[in-house]
Amino acid sequence: MFLFAVSGACAGNRVPHVAPDESRPHITWEIRSRDGGGGARFVCGSIEPSRPCVLAASANPQGTAVTVQLHLHAASTQTSYLGVMKTPFVDGVKDREISMTVPRGSQPVSSLLSGRVIKAPGSYTLSSALDATRTGAEAPLRITQQVPVIVKLAGEVSGPDTAIQR
Repeated sequence: MFLFAVSGACAGNRVPHVAPDESRPHITWEIRSRDGGGGARFVCGSIEPSRPCVLAASANPQGTAVTVQLHLHAASTQTSYLGVMKTPFVDGVKDREISMTVPRGSQPVSSLLSGRVIKAPGSYTLSSALDATRTGAEAPLRITQQVPVIVKLAGEVSGPDTAIQR
């Protein structure tokens, strides 16, 4: 089962602002996982850019659930974002097309992708390539991002920040 959703961020679910210039179009992101009956666990994201993205490929039949959120932020004018987010570490979901408009002064608009972590251990890349077109601007601003993601077998992932509940 795969879930695709688009939403405006609400006050109860604060989206981080990490851009050096909040008046320009920008994005933030995060990856969360859940194995078994446990709650969603923060794996990595814009708020902790030095934290490695390490996911566990679970041996149980249900696998490890993963959620990738891409947050599109408001700029000084209305901004339309168009492009793609690639998630090769999510089983069955490789590309997610993005086509959203964020009004000036609004909360970030989020694109959410949920699925299962791929069962093949290895190195993958979360990537996004978006054109941000601002009202009144002559040309779009290109926003690209490449984030290394490591998938390991559940028993290989350990430590306080990467412990998997069994």
